[in-house]
Amino acid sequence: MLRVTVDTNVLVSGSLVAEGASARIILAVEQHRFVPVMCQAILEEYVNVMVRPHITRKYPQATHVTQATARLLQQDALWVQSLPDLHCIADDPDDDVILAVALAGQAAYIVSGDPHLTKLGRFQRITILPPRDFVVQVLKEPVP
Repeated sequence: MLRVTVDTNVLVSGSLVAEGASARIILAVEQHRFVPVMCQAILEEYVNVMVRPHITRKYPQATHVTQATARLLQQDALWVQSLPDLHCIADDPDDDVILAVALAGQAAYIVSGDPHLTKLGRFQRITILPPRDFVVQVLKEPVP
């Protein structure tokens, strides 16, 4: 089955906004259309962002959605433990974990809205796409 590393920004956006490409990506995980490749650091970052006061004030459903998405990922993701030590993104070294997870988990794609990652286009054999492009090109769905 297709393996995909989904960046935290896509998880957050898809959890909070019911329409759009990021939401369709989370729905595709629920429908088992691909296997998300994850590590504990990505899940922790997702949860930490979702419980920030400005998020919970603006999106009252954030706590419930965070728990549901975290459970989904814990059950359905391919979890990688041992990550290669990469130093590829000088402008934002925290983004290296996304590349490392995808590489270690043999993902075919990384889905991210982060320009540090999307400007790469590819990393080794991994294609990096923004959410909208992933939905259209890989999931073969229109995005309004």
